[in-house]
Amino acid sequence: MTMLFETASGDRRRTFSRLAALMISTALAAGAFGVSALAQQSESPQAGQGRPSRGFDIPPQSLTEGLTAFGRQSGWQVSVHGDLIQGVSTPGVSGTMSPEQALGRLLAGTGFSYSLSDGNTVTLQKLPSTSGAIPLDPVSVEGRDGAGETAWGPVPGYVAKRSAGATKTDTPIIETPQSISVITAEQIADRKAETVEDAVAYTAGVRVGSSGFDPRFDQISIRGFEVTSTADYLDGLRQPNTTWLSYYGTEPYDLERVEVVKGPASVLYGQISPGGLVNRVSKRPGEEALREVELQAGNNDRYQGQFDLGGKASQDGEILYRLVGVARDAGTDIEWIDDDTRFLAPSVTWRPSAETHLTVLTQYQYKRTAGSPRPYQSGSQLTKFWSGDEHFDKLEQTQYTAGYEFEHAFDDRLTFRQNARYGNVDTVNQYTASSDSGDGHTLNRTAYGVYEAMQSVALDNQLQMRFATGPVRHTLLAGQDYMWQDSHVLYAWGAAPSIDILAPDHDQFIARPANVAANQNIGANLVGLYAQDQLEVGHWRLTGGVRHDWADATTRDNLEHLEVSQNDGATTGRAGLLYLTDSGFAPFASYATSFMPEFGLDANGRAFKPTEGKQYEAGVKYQPPGSNSLVTAALYHLTKSNVKTTDPVDPLNSVQTGEQRSRGLELEGVADLRTGLKLLGSYTFTDAKVTKSNDVDLGKRPVTVPRHMASLWADYTPSSGTLAGLGGGAGVRWVGSSYDDLANTRKNDPYTQLDAVIHYDLAGTATGTRLALNVGNLTDERYVTCESGYCYRGQGRTVIGSIRYRW
Repeated sequence: MTMLFETASGDRRRTFSRLAALMISTALAAGAFGVSALAQQSESPQAGQGRPSRGFDIPPQSLTEGLTAFGRQSGWQVSVHGDLIQGVSTPGVSGTMSPEQALGRLLAGTGFSYSLSDGNTVTLQKLPSTSGAIPLDPVSVEGRDGAGETAWGPVPGYVAKRSAGATKTDTPIIETPQSISVITAEQIADRKAETVEDAVAYTAGVRVGSSGFDPRFDQISIRGFEVTSTADYLDGLRQPNTTWLSYYGTEPYDLERVEVVKGPASVLYGQISPGGLVNRVSKRPGEEALREVELQAGNNDRYQGQFDLGGKASQDGEILYRLVGVARDAGTDIEWIDDDTRFLAPSVTWRPSAETHLTVLTQYQYKRTAGSPRPYQSGSQLTKFWSGDEHFDKLEQTQYTAGYEFEHAFDDRLTFRQNARYGNVDTVNQYTASSDSGDGHTLNRTAYGVYEAMQSVALDNQLQMRFATGPVRHTLLAGQDYMWQDSHVLYAWGAAPSIDILAPDHDQFIARPANVAANQNIGANLVGLYAQDQLEVGHWRLTGGVRHDWADATTRDNLEHLEVSQNDGATTGRAGLLYLTDSGFAPFASYATSFMPEFGLDANGRAFKPTEGKQYEAGVKYQPPGSNSLVTAALYHLTKSNVKTTDPVDPLNSVQTGEQRSRGLELEGVADLRTGLKLLGSYTFTDAKVTKSNDVDLGKRPVTVPRHMASLWADYTPSSGTLAGLGGGAGVRWVGSSYDDLANTRKNDPYTQLDAVIHYDLAGTATGTRLALNVGNLTDERYVTCESGYCYRGQGRTVIGSIRYRW
């Protein structure tokens, strides 16, 4: 018998100076590790240095089982005659290293060697007592972990098989006892997602567009809870906001993937929405040469150019680079509203040894759009008339970020990681508010301006250890993270000329508002300590964790010369259990908690307690052996407690006796079939209710939370025949009805949106060129959704033609 093991593997400046000192000290520590690694490298050659290191944890066992585990963890194909390895044992291997190093240690003392026939296919060879080695013929047995894939790297196609979003470790999704969805770069490219909101629109449990078309920032909810303002992450680090209108922006083209982690995740991330989080994973340098340029043109005068370049900056691969850029000049279906951006993201990786690497990630982004893209609303009727001014009305934002990811493996078992990022955002948001003058066509207007400056530092230290206690294998993670934020907000209003609906003039002089209504400095310091253990016993996978947070926030009112501070602390945790069968089924169950500070004081001067989230989840994942697919079904029961509600004794006061519950069913599948067909599908049932309240919402459904949602996307490209290279795709998203008001007396209608694409991959001398035509909202379904009487309209039809060249 022959076997082949394969896997699809008080003073802002003073405060900032202290933070700078912290960053410098940790950077020096990273440099010390790098010097140590260089010294080791000078003493002995590093086998497999050209390949990226990854974690291995294979205990002593039979060689047959050890090779199966190696194939799963490395993504390599290993072939050997099965009869020859029966009864042979391996000493195992554990630690972070290249696949060559791991395989060499795995075979130590077994009497076998190996030869590498191509990039990741290995033939094992028996070493007889006489000279020579006898190669053996392989046959294929496929695994299910993603060949060569890592939790932070590129994914070929639609199906990601590894993720770090739920564990902060490189873990197979099928072995993670929690619902996770990963939107890959290929999904983003095929659907021409213009925002992260567009990218996650087909994901189970995720609601987008509840505030209609708004290019200022993404608006995302998970399992009935908003996550935009409290659960926005980039590369595992928090992206804070001012709580006004300044949010970090993200270009989808710069993302390798988007991870949606569903349910409470405070155990690793601290204060967060109970619904979950959205983690954007940046494109990083890699060894493979990347050369891609794309030009786009579309309706509403949309023009965009983008490029992605990368590869080795040194011949030996010690230094890698990546450069991603986007430039867009675009209108929207509201004539005077633009959606312009300039984006540049250089990154560099330095790998002085197989044990050490440092990646520096930087970004610059400038964007401009409307300060308020919402049309004028007359009573309960949302009109199609935009009452703003094309020069005054704007959101103009400049953003810089710089950070690094450092990793050093001390030995085979112990690895240290440190991720850090500094960010700076300056935002100008100007808009007008309108009211009917009484004649039915003239609108009186008032000008408003929100001027914001924000700085933030995020830091996450992690120490990971792999070891075994008898038959139990552990991946133990201990960490400390920190987030600092310092913001200034100036809010002002002023006079603005009226505008006539029948003869509009959108180009009138409006002075910068001078009547200051708010002038605030906002500061925050968040510190968390956490520990997590991932245990593996045969087919069982158990994950447990605990964390404690300290959250300090200060708001200084510069008009009243008052300063309010609030300190909160919370302990959170989780536990999850999963059983991985040989047939590809993986039933799981989990329990997790979260917390979120609730700023403010009650009538007695006491600070409000943090809200708390608790979730029970049970489900099953299915990944057929040998397939490139993943199906997940999950049931959950999620509650948010300590919600503020009206004090029945004092209507001007609030008490924290409220509670909101969300429970439901989520079905999701993704597949890359060998026929050239790629599929995405999801169904969401959300039973959300206010279960405790002293207000009219008791027993009612929270506003803008639909009970049912469903989606389906398919893309097919034949690889042979007369139509080879000519493909296309289509998608449908259905969002059920929801309520507009707390008392559930007004409903938002359900709506359906269709998307489509046709593309052609050229051959011959034009190989590497793709022509594509994408149409979003094919039928121009401009749905209207309202929240507490304020109504918003969805984006109309978008048409994007593109030409992409890769070489």
